[in-house]
Amino acid sequence: MKEIEIELNIGGVDITVSGYYSPEEPMVMYYPDGSGYPGCYAEFEIASIQVNGTDITELVSDEVYEEIIEKAIDNQLNQEQ
Repeated sequence: MKEIEIELNIGGVDITVSGYYSPEEPMVMYYPDGSGYPGCYAEFEIASIQVNGTDITELVSDEVYEEIIEKAIDNQLNQEQ
């Protein structure tokens, strides 16, 4: 998990998002002992959402919150490629 801060535009508003990003982990069908690992998707946990230096995290709707998470993950995946 790494701490990141990114600039995003959501609904025409420029925001700064801080949080913690965990990259995707690939599935492993079988380890030598016969076990496996199902893998996991990339995740982003929001620590704060700011507009012009003002924290608006508590004011953001669930729908926008999820959109921010999706965009933050996409941003990180694009940087990894």
